[in-house]
Amino acid sequence: MTEFSRRRLMALAAGGSLTLGARAFAATGIDETGYVQIGGIDQWIAIQGRDRANPVLLYLHGGPGEAQSPFLEDFLPWQRDFTVVNWDQRGAGKTYEKNGTATPDVTLARLSQDTVEIAHHVLAKLGQKKLILVGQSFGAMLGLMVAQRAPDLFYAFVGTGQFVNNALTMEDRERWARAQATAAHDAAGLKALDAVRGLSVNDWKRIGASRKWLFGPPDQPYLKQQAAFMGDAAHPRAEAAGWVKGYMFESDKVGRESLAFDAMRDAASLPVPYILIQGREDHVTPFAPAKAYFDRVQSKGKVFVPIDGGHFACFTDTDQFLGALRRYVRPLAG
Repeated sequence: MTEFSRRRLMALAAGGSLTLGARAFAATGIDETGYVQIGGIDQWIAIQGRDRANPVLLYLHGGPGEAQSPFLEDFLPWQRDFTVVNWDQRGAGKTYEKNGTATPDVTLARLSQDTVEIAHHVLAKLGQKKLILVGQSFGAMLGLMVAQRAPDLFYAFVGTGQFVNNALTMEDRERWARAQATAAHDAAGLKALDAVRGLSVNDWKRIGASRKWLFGPPDQPYLKQQAAFMGDAAHPRAEAAGWVKGYMFESDKVGRESLAFDAMRDAASLPVPYILIQGREDHVTPFAPAKAYFDRVQSKGKVFVPIDGGHFACFTDTDQFLGALRRYVRPLAG
């Protein structure tokens, strides 16, 4: 995952307490962004929604390092039914901008504990008992860990762009890449795939060989949004510099550790309801391994919802994603 993050970025291209945001909300709404002390450092969060009485949804961003703070408008449709919490993880986004390369203890275990502390903070602030945990891509892997660590905090865990393990991921990615290269008569692409076949599935050269075929048309609107924020290589946008550095920082710190995760082994049982909403054309965290994991995992109830779209289907096919949340997740919160 780390190398894909790095290659995609290359191809595409002040502190204090929580304060009231600029948008006008009804008296029952909330729009707060800023830093809170989590795990011994200042970490950036946003709490936004139309009605504080709505269920609280904590979103775990992907990457690792793909912080959502520049893209909060993507969550406006979500805020009708949920109070949405976005968090720039330790080492990413505005949390990285605050703490820089001195950020300590950027590990999966620490990120998992940070998530638990964020959840406690938000629930106390909003006076609610539990929240809904949603993770995308790397965040979906982190979410599995958190759901096992502190199940009493969550009504449910929702995965999208669900990472399972790198062996199944690479098998599916390379099969897809080879089919696309063959159809396009791409001799160089096929040669590149053949050249890395003998390497470990966790070798960055092998991981990178299939990258050019992974993001299809469904993912392009989201990728264009990122590209517009960052600027191109000749004209990078200064305001994106910290975000890019944070992306690389968190990715470098936990990328190798992430490749060792195996949901089949490490999250075989979830003590919360599990809802998997997966894009049919996701080739980054492919559809088939995600469905295979869903079929095997034991949980307190589970629902599988295939929707249109690719790896970023929760943003590019918002109506279907939110429809699934309203139908299967929101009722769990009472």
